[in-house]
Amino acid sequence: MKQLEKQPEKKRISGFFYVMGGAALWGTLPVFSAFSYRMGSNALNSGAMRAYLSALLFLAWVIVTGRFRKIKRQEIPFYILYGIAAGGGTFIFYMLAIERLSTAMAAILLYTGPAFVILFNRLFYKEPVTKVKLAAVCLTFAGSFFVVKGYDLSSLSANLSGICFGLLSGISYSMTTVLGKRAKTLHDGRMNAALMVIFTAVLFLFVKPVWTVEIPDLRLWIPFLGLALLGTVLPYTFYLKGLDTGIDGGLASVTATLEPVVGTVLGVVILKDTLVWTQVMGIGIVLTGIAVPILVNQQEAAGKCKSALPR
Repeated sequence: MKQLEKQPEKKRISGFFYVMGGAALWGTLPVFSAFSYRMGSNALNSGAMRAYLSALLFLAWVIVTGRFRKIKRQEIPFYILYGIAAGGGTFIFYMLAIERLSTAMAAILLYTGPAFVILFNRLFYKEPVTKVKLAAVCLTFAGSFFVVKGYDLSSLSANLSGICFGLLSGISYSMTTVLGKRAKTLHDGRMNAALMVIFTAVLFLFVKPVWTVEIPDLRLWIPFLGLALLGTVLPYTFYLKGLDTGIDGGLASVTATLEPVVGTVLGVVILKDTLVWTQVMGIGIVLTGIAVPILVNQQEAAGKCKSALPR
């Protein structure tokens, strides 16, 4: 009986680590993006190549493994929605927000995503809004605010359309988790990641057709491949595999706020960015917010195991 109680909890704990692995890989996006900009690309150009190359990698995997045979015709409308609402929406709205706001302000609005996950999961799936979720959301959002220097008024700029696009990027970001809950009833995490990214690329055919993408420097293929493989294919696979383990969607999205922490650290190590004490404090707050649900889950698992013991 004790073993039966332990198994699902162990699986959920492993889910947190899959999500953290995905978030850590998403943290490489600012680095590869920065290198691509230095070589003559821009946000839309790099975003399009990220979508196209990652879709090609996933498409190759689906064909080589024969997984395309498992796709049912009636599932296609859902995955079109998934690709547009989650992947495409996040890519495009975030870029539009950056064009109108400062990078810091756009990032702050993007990280409203976990709050939207908790809200939508409550509305659509009746998931409870617990004190642990609220505490974790508040901690990770506050920490992200300090990590991206949201307190620096000189780096913040705001206008109504920019704020709207920023909030829409947060809502789209949340759709990876919200619609992912439905997707996992159809296929496993790898297949869901593949189909979502493939349909995201289809959307980009209308936004930035592949024949209009500019590659002024052949070295751009290196950061483009980094954006596709390390910034998209692997992290989406890990994140959705984490959801497969049954962890709460709201807590998964909170755990994914590890992304700006990793991005900031890589920026210091690789891009020689300057790290100030408030960012270090923010990193600590984010890590605390991530640790809270994991520790609570472990305590609950331990409690269940004890209650399952014969008396």
